[in-house]
Amino acid sequence: MKKLLLGAMLMLASFATSAASVSIGNATSTGSGLLTQVTTPTIQYTFGSNFETGEAVAIAWDTQLTGASQALVDFSVSSTLADWSMSIFDGVNETQLTSGNAANTFIPTLFTMTSGTLYNLIMTGTAAITSFTVGFTYPPSVSEVPLPAAVWLFGSVLFGGLALRRRSRKANMQAVAA
Repeated sequence: MKKLLLGAMLMLASFATSAASVSIGNATSTGSGLLTQVTTPTIQYTFGSNFETGEAVAIAWDTQLTGASQALVDFSVSSTLADWSMSIFDGVNETQLTSGNAANTFIPTLFTMTSGTLYNLIMTGTAAITSFTVGFTYPPSVSEVPLPAAVWLFGSVLFGGLALRRRSRKANMQAVAA
């Protein structure tokens, strides 16, 4: 009975430790203007000013997952840039998240992130006027990738086998002592 309770407690503890979060910061631009980054309780804004009308703009942010080994992250974003697209770069591969979006369109973009990897979000578009705004839902929605059921089943079989081995060893010692 003690082992059953211990197993139940361990499972509950593993489900309760879901404090994963994603940070978005360090905005940089290849355009001619200036960037300002502001975070409110629900949205993180990046404002661009002093850009040329019709100028091709590329903005990049660093982002990283903490608190989980792997998670599905929703980078919900909108921008006043015309014909904007967004991709994410993990240091090796670049993945297109969305493309060809109209200005002021709110787009949810899902991506699986791994802890310990610094990702680079890259948005490209055209400045319709001399300024623009990019807004991310903040903090981004994070859904941890759960452990497969096979891991839990393997663990229970492993512990059961150890318990049987211990029990048979104890029976053999009692038989030798008698």
